Parts: sequence; structure tokens; C-alpha cells
Amino acid sequence: MAKIDQEEKNKIKELFTKNLKDEVNLLFFSKEEDCQYCGDTEEILDEVTALDERVNFETYLLGSDKAEEFGVDRAPAIIFLNNEGQDSGVHFYGIPSGYEFTSLIEDILDMSDKDRIDLAEDIKKEIMAIDTDVLLQVFITPTCPYCPRAVRVAHQMAMINPKVRGEMVEAMEFEELSASYDVSGVPKTVINSGADEQVGAVPAKTILKKIKNLAVAAS
Repeated sequence: MAKIDQEEKNKIKELFTKNLKDEVNLLFFSKEEDCQYCGDTEEILDEVTALDERVNFETYLLGSDKAEEFGVDRAPAIIFLNNEGQDSGVHFYGIPSGYEFTSLIEDILDMSDKDRIDLAEDIKKEIMAIDTDVLLQVFITPTCPYCPRAVRVAHQMAMINPKVRGEMVEAMEFEELSASYDVSGVPKTVINSGADEQVGAVPAKTILKKIKNLAVAAS
């Protein structure tokens, strides 16, 4: 049974036809056991990438050389590659379903044409100026209507600056990780493995300020 209905496929196909500029290549990581949503996630990617030949994905298992190369130890995982075939810093951990399906489609469009990233130019310049490694883990649930905004901020920051890694983490699929950061409400953005955090969907400038404060504190 199709994961995406035909009307939605038609809309996405039209979006891709009108807006895709460069090819978009993804890596999908799965595991053979104890992964409730690996099969469903792969089916979603199959259906999305079938809509336009410029969007592609390859599948690998955890424990493979490719998983080791990209430091992936959880599944299901989706990694966006940049134009050089390297890790772009845009990651999904967990199924991109419900409201997060929109994040997946918007990320594909942004990755294909960075000019469509809808952040103010001054904010983009500040993001580009980040010179230390930053990890943004955005904990979400598929039924949360505000979560995509938080995910998009983290992912767009990663697209702009390779120092930033933005991860969508489906809180229920990765309960131990969620518990380790005391995730009781979503979206919750955990910065640098708990150095700071932000609950709720906030503008990029709010996350940027927290990143700057951490850099100052570390200097």
C-alpha cells in the first residue's frame, strides 16, 4: 500500500518540476532487526524519489563501511549529501511522517537550490560566521504541528554552514536518547549534547544567540 496518496504525489511532483535545480542525493540507513519504522521510511523514500530523477537515495545497513564513514549508529536514518557527495549535516533519525514529511520535502527543495532558504540575509551571514562545531538535535513527534519549524531552522543552518549539524530525532523511536535530555515536550532543540537547549519553535536568531553565548563561554 502506498505511503503517499496520489493527490499528494501530484503536488510534490509539480513542486519538484518547478523548483529543483541541482540533484539531491540521500543515504538511508536501516537495520535488519528491532527497527519498527525502517521499512516504512524506505517506502517513503522510494515513493518520493520516484517522482523526479534528480532526487536519489542509496540504502545501507548499520554496521556497514558506509555507516561507519558517516558515523551513523541509529536507524532509520536519512543523511543528505552535499554537491561533493559529503555529509551536508542535514540528518533525520526516525520516520519523516506526519508533519515531518513536509520537512523532508522542503529540505529536498532547499538542498537543490540554496537560494530559496528563507532566512534574512543578516541571519545567513551570522550563521556563515560560526567557526566552531555545532550539533543541533531537534526532538519531535510526527503529530506535532510546530516541530517542522524547529527542524527547518536546524537543517537550514546546517545547509548554510558545514560546521553545523542539524538532526531531527523522533522522540518516541529513540526513547533512551530523549530521556537522557529530559525531553518531556516537543519540539526541543538540544545544543551541543546538552550545553544548552530550547523548548518550542523559535526563530533562527534565537538559536543563533544561544550558539554565540556558548562560544563566548568556551573562549
